[in-house]
Amino acid sequence: MTAGQHPGHHSGVRVTLGVLAVASGIGGGVLHAVNAVAGRGFEPSFWLVQAADAVAFGAVGAVLAARSTARRVPDLMVATGLGQGVSLLLMEYAILGPLPLASLALWVASWLWAPALFLSATVLVLLLPEGTLPSARWRPVLALSWAVLALHAVVWAVTRYEDETPRPIDVRDLRNPVGLAVAGTPAVQVVLGALTLAAAGLALASLVSRWRKSSGDARQQLKWLAVGAALVVLLFELGVAAPQPWGELLVGLSALPMPLAMGVAALRHRLWDVDLAISTGLRYVLLSAVAIAVYTVVVSLLGAFSGAPVVATAVVALVLLPLHDRLRRLVNRLVHGEGNDPDTALAELGARLEATGDPVEVADRLLPAVVDRLAGLLRSPFVVLELLDGTVVAHGVASDPVESIDLRYAGARVGVLKLAGRHRSRAERSRLDRVAAQAAVAVHSVLATRDARRARQLVVAAREEERRRLRWDLHDGVAPLLAGLALQAETARDIVHDDPDAAQAILDRLMPNLSGAVDDVRAIVHELRPPALDELGVVGAVGELAARFSRPERRVVVSADNVDGLPAAIDLAAYRIVAEALNNAVRHAAASRIEISLRGVGTQVEVRITDDGRGLPTDRPSGVGLDSMRARAEELGGRFTVKSVPGSGTTVIADLPLAMGDDEP
Repeated sequence: MTAGQHPGHHSGVRVTLGVLAVASGIGGGVLHAVNAVAGRGFEPSFWLVQAADAVAFGAVGAVLAARSTARRVPDLMVATGLGQGVSLLLMEYAILGPLPLASLALWVASWLWAPALFLSATVLVLLLPEGTLPSARWRPVLALSWAVLALHAVVWAVTRYEDETPRPIDVRDLRNPVGLAVAGTPAVQVVLGALTLAAAGLALASLVSRWRKSSGDARQQLKWLAVGAALVVLLFELGVAAPQPWGELLVGLSALPMPLAMGVAALRHRLWDVDLAISTGLRYVLLSAVAIAVYTVVVSLLGAFSGAPVVATAVVALVLLPLHDRLRRLVNRLVHGEGNDPDTALAELGARLEATGDPVEVADRLLPAVVDRLAGLLRSPFVVLELLDGTVVAHGVASDPVESIDLRYAGARVGVLKLAGRHRSRAERSRLDRVAAQAAVAVHSVLATRDARRARQLVVAAREEERRRLRWDLHDGVAPLLAGLALQAETARDIVHDDPDAAQAILDRLMPNLSGAVDDVRAIVHELRPPALDELGVVGAVGELAARFSRPERRVVVSADNVDGLPAAIDLAAYRIVAEALNNAVRHAAASRIEISLRGVGTQVEVRITDDGRGLPTDRPSGVGLDSMRARAEELGGRFTVKSVPGSGTTVIADLPLAMGDDEP
């Protein structure tokens, strides 16, 4: 049985009011606990039925308003919950003490509960499940129901507080400002009760009439709704007649059969197509039932103990906190066949995909899990996921008819989702769209995993390499230079008294070297990307570098051929290899002549640095400087060699590619 669609632009208001109903019910319960601690209030207050109505009807009405096709039904459920919740909240507020408008709050609470309570047993039942009457002949019954609700509001509004039955209102010295003695007479109460039973009975008869004329799922839906309506009336009447505290328990439980019956009808027989949305409302209905039962049992066991309400409230809180998650999984398993609702399940799959960095694991393990989960969430005998790269992941065996849905991520097509084709309700279609969006994210994750992983590795490698280069530069540049300058300064200090002229000469040489050290520090900072490379090109930058190392006793010569327009990474590597080789030749080899050659040969650039220094000892291990030059060359796909004969100088050769291919890091 499918109802017409209610206007979507009003659903936000309905949902908001449903949330307010739940909030008012909870707030009223909190105030009741506060009043109970202070010894304020009266018994029986029947606060449980009001709190239960507010939470159960407010929650279910809100989810129906947001996700279902039901007409008028969400409005009536929200009205029931909001009326009961506001009535409870105002009553407990008035009991708190002589606060502003307490008298008005008590008066509104004294009558608002009645039409809100009986609305669910009369008008709501009469209009279930489509929000319309079975036929035009039921219009007088609808008019009677509305009249009964109006009569309840008027009668209870003018009933003196001390005459209210079965709960006389005793709040300080407050009295009903419009109270009439006649309103509380047995005759009026009997007539009002008879009219209420007549309206509720006729509403139940309308459900039975619908049931007799229906078949299939519609018949099963109506059966459960009729059972729920009958239990509401039965539990309420038993609660009014039973002694306390069992009477309050039974009246409180009367708030639950209708939401529970709606939940069963929706879950098992597709009432309103809200199997996803109703799980939320059903969960809170069950929580309300547990809260009512636990509270009443604890109070009854503690008997006349004055702190019984406080202890009961604490026990309820301790029970509900761990129970909430268990009920969530139980309801979701009943509705969706697993412990999570579809959105949560898909979010978990997305999180697993995001947390998995191995492309093989994503493709081989997680995508099949995604497909299996989708088959359950969509209740399809088969689901086939085809990726843009040709990968196919299937659950079940495809058979006609087949429905295909393009999967798009950021506007680009990443795959196709295929499943069993059949007629789908608006709610199912909406869920399918959400599922397709989640599947597109999963597919995109698989297609992008390798690129993302490679990009992360390159970023980490580049960062660590830059740190290592800075370490090499400081180790082989500034540190040795400063150490040498410190030795010179120490020598000048030691001889300044014995040979002032010699000390002066040392200091004269020291000052330019100190300036050079400052320049070296600046150069290291600039060499994160030396400005000279961009301003002068690699040849000019190397020439400038050579000029810095040149001295009267040391000559540095540069030659270049066919090395214009090198990629930025290549000219930077060439520059730094030259700089490192110059450092080694000057500080370790004591060279007097250094030749630097840059030549483009075929698809490579040959960087050659030759010095006439003392050479490398045969037993000396490779140092940081040589390792840094080798790493700079090899990370670009080049080669690095060192030729040295002790006492005859050293030649450093780096062959770098002229261009970087796509496969180069």
